[in-house]
Order: sequence, then structure tokens, then C-alpha cells
Amino acid sequence: MRNDDGDIKIAGDDFSLPATDDDIEETSKLLQREKSNGNLSRARRLGAIMAEDVAAVEGVNPADDIAGMTQRRILLAFAVEIGLESFLPNPLLTQTAQSVFYETLRQTAPAFYDDLQESGAFSFYYLCVRDNKDVEKCVGETYASLCGKANDRRLADQGKALYIHFIGQMRSLAESMEFSVEA
Repeated sequence: MRNDDGDIKIAGDDFSLPATDDDIEETSKLLQREKSNGNLSRARRLGAIMAEDVAAVEGVNPADDIAGMTQRRILLAFAVEIGLESFLPNPLLTQTAQSVFYETLRQTAPAFYDDLQESGAFSFYYLCVRDNKDVEKCVGETYASLCGKANDRRLADQGKALYIHFIGQMRSLAESMEFSVEA
């Protein structure tokens, strides 16, 4: 008799137990609190604003540089991801802002949204963040590589500058929205 264990799933490091009633109750309380203090609407607004900013990005000569413009937008979308994770008070608000960000992109820039969904660029950028060694430099070099010019120092510096600028913009905007931080 042959045993076929092909359908057996092994729980990895990310395995978590299903939510308990206590978890659901806590999430419900957090949702109600964030809704009543205005944070939920702020997160939605932030996601929409950032999507509009990313969609509006153009290159030096957009007609000649479609691939470069797409890579710039992907880099900025990644900066939005990192910014939302870094500058919002909790995961509920981060997820809300991210959902609105992507939905707004899907509606306002469908071709770019499709490019973003098909791209594996975020994986490469996340390696830079996880490595945590000179993240900005690594992001810039990754940007140059994704543009097809891995050894182009000017392009790497441009990617680094774009990332730093957009992260700063994210921080400023999130701070200006004055998210309430309650325990």
C-alpha cells in the first residue's frame, strides 16, 4: 500500500491559530475606536492621496520612457507600503490605508495597477528592508537593476533619492493628519 501525502500541508513559521472570540472582540473594539476617533477616515484619505500621487508620477520624457516611469511608480508604491507600515499607529489603519491605496490605483490607473500586480519588484525591495543595512542605498541599486541598468550609479542615486523623498512625504502627510494614538 502506497501512502500519498501530497495533500498534506506543513505549517511554517507564519502559521497562526484561527482567531478566537477574544481576538474578534478586540478587533471589533479597535475598529469601533478607530472609527469614532476619526482615524479610520484619515487612513482612507491617506491611502487615496498617496494613490493619486503615485499615479501622477511621470518621467523626464514619459513618451520615451514608459518602462522607467513604471519602475518609478512601482518604487513609490513600495515606499507607500513601507510608509504606511511605519507611520500609522496600528495594523488595522495600515491595512485600511493600503486597501484604499490599491483600490484607488485600480480605478484611476488600471494599466499601472496591472503592471504592479504582475511585477515581482516588491520582493526585491523587501529584501533591502529586511537586510536592514543601508536600506536606501540598496533600494536605489535595486531600482537601477529593475530598470535594466544594474551598474548605472546615476540611476541608483535617483532611485535612492526617490525613495527617501517619498518616505519623507509619507511621514509628513501622516503626521499632518494627526492620527490619534490611544491605548
